[in-house]
Amino acid sequence: MTDKPHAILYVFQVKKGLESAFETAWADVTHEIQDKCGSLGSRLHTWVGGTYWAYAQWPSRESLENAAIEGHEELMEARQRMVDACESMEVFGEGNIVHDLFVKDN
Repeated sequence: MTDKPHAILYVFQVKKGLESAFETAWADVTHEIQDKCGSLGSRLHTWVGGTYWAYAQWPSRESLENAAIEGHEELMEARQRMVDACESMEVFGEGNIVHDLFVKDN
């Protein structure tokens, strides 16, 4: 078992005209996963042509593997809204954090 923080990079291709719905659903999913599953949060970025990518962080790989979204109705509903707004969603990569050089809030 490792105690290193774990990160995942997701890529979303959002349906044209549903960008705002996707962004709202993504934020709702992220808040629910933080509250219910123990994630450390995420950042959402835009790219070209309706592509978004998000970087999510977890305390460890094990905490991600043990997170269960089933049974959390608000989370499941928000996730379905996010899925419905997307043409595709994929994990682009993941791994343990080696160096964390993000600026911390003071």
